Amino acid sequence: MFDKWNENGQGNPTTQSIVAQLGYPYQIFSTESTYEEVMDAYEKAVLEGQREGYTPVLVPADTVLEEYFDILKDDGYVLEDILKTKLESGEELLKKRFNEYIGDEADGFDMEEFIGEFDGGPVEVDSYTAFQDYRTRGITETILFKVPTTKPWELAAYVPFGGWNECPGVEEMMAICKYWFEKYGAVPVTISHDVMEMRIPEPVPEKDSMEVAKEHFAFTPDRVFQCTETGTLAEVAACIAASKIWYFWWD
Repeated sequence: MFDKWNENGQGNPTTQSIVAQLGYPYQIFSTESTYEEVMDAYEKAVLEGQREGYTPVLVPADTVLEEYFDILKDDGYVLEDILKTKLESGEELLKKRFNEYIGDEADGFDMEEFIGEFDGGPVEVDSYTAFQDYRTRGITETILFKVPTTKPWELAAYVPFGGWNECPGVEEMMAICKYWFEKYGAVPVTISHDVMEMRIPEPVPEKDSMEVAKEHFAFTPDRVFQCTETGTLAEVAACIAASKIWYFWWD
């Protein structure tokens, strides 16, 4: 049953806490599960969700995310109120964030150098990493939630995170995700306390990839500064033009 603990056990305490706090139907995958098993279940949930009116999302058993939910609760976070919020234009919000980040750079900032050139490869992102353990190459305990919304951008409110350092707050997250869904068909697949991974039906055409790279930088500057070899938008653009998966990480 999709709303009960699966055969792999009841989950660790962090998993149990996240499940209890969110309250959505779920399926748990233990560390004995494989990446393929998790993704097969996710794909089946996508199809079922289209018929039954929900959107699936994968959430690793993340202690920081668990603590963040507690903080939001203490701060009076009310999902229903957030969903009623009139959202800003995600496109304009990204332009504003981009200009602010560039303006904050030291004098002598060289935009041409920042855009750069990239001749390396391969650059395709072909798997989701939020629930994988980079040390063991296995998976961390992971929850597949079926979230009661048909609006994928609302996942940022139903599984809230952000609002610290350079990570956008929930309302900004929703606005940006809505813009990307409407323009590119982008849907969040994974959410942890510091990672969001989205997928799109087809890679962005190369001619448009630089503008999208600027948007990704505006969403999370670490996508350029800490997740590339060259520290350039060109490397991110090359990745975007080759990938159906978008990776975002905030330090």
